Amino acid sequence: MALPQIPVLDKEQATIFRSPPEPKDIQDPKRWTFSFRYWRQIQYFGLDHSDSGWFVSLLERLSALSGEEIERFLCDRGKINSWRYHQIDWGTKNIPIQLKDLDWLPSYFRDNPEEYTLVQFQISRALGRVVGFWDRNYIFYIVLLDPLHNIQPSKNHNYRVDPCNPLSCAYTHLLHSLDQILETKCNKKKCEYAEDIRKIPNGRDMLRESNVLMVKLTDEDIEYSMFLVKGGKTLGEIFRDGLAQNYNSE
Repeated sequence: MALPQIPVLDKEQATIFRSPPEPKDIQDPKRWTFSFRYWRQIQYFGLDHSDSGWFVSLLERLSALSGEEIERFLCDRGKINSWRYHQIDWGTKNIPIQLKDLDWLPSYFRDNPEEYTLVQFQISRALGRVVGFWDRNYIFYIVLLDPLHNIQPSKNHNYRVDPCNPLSCAYTHLLHSLDQILETKCNKKKCEYAEDIRKIPNGRDMLRESNVLMVKLTDEDIEYSMFLVKGGKTLGEIFRDGLAQNYNSE
């Protein structure tokens, strides 16, 4: 499979996208840094019951942790307790998933649980948990969001697991529908339609191999974009040119 082509930036654009150098005399200790690269929604860990206030609370908690020094946090029993930070106990009664069910994680993470231990911390006592793991560069990869406390069913709630499902946008709904079509089996031998369907890329593979940004455009924006496309530009080039123009104006 051919690798995606990396866009070539001219010198002016390269300057815009280059990170500024860190001052040599400042040695800032490592603080919490998050990645959503391996985050997924699955049954019991979806966001269909979460309102806008929940998302604000999540972002506020991630912001608060981003200011915490990792080493100091992990050595502070008070912080660990207040954030409900601990390893996932896969033997908990009624736990609805197991480590093997996280099949979208690369095998070297999933098959080395002692080195890449799945842990949780709380958004709040009422708003659930965040589940993820640390990599060797001290980046915390968020794997699951658990707004209903399903990852560690509690004895205080009779080990109840509450149902919730993935919250879809139009794009993810399309990919989910595509996956369902791909999993449908045709009973007709040598069915031409079935063979054609099998050639369609899997929806999850499409998500991993591409970056998708959904934006709301006016009719005028669409019309002008199509005018530029007819002139030879790609939508990606239009987007990058717009970024470059805004950076130059600052």
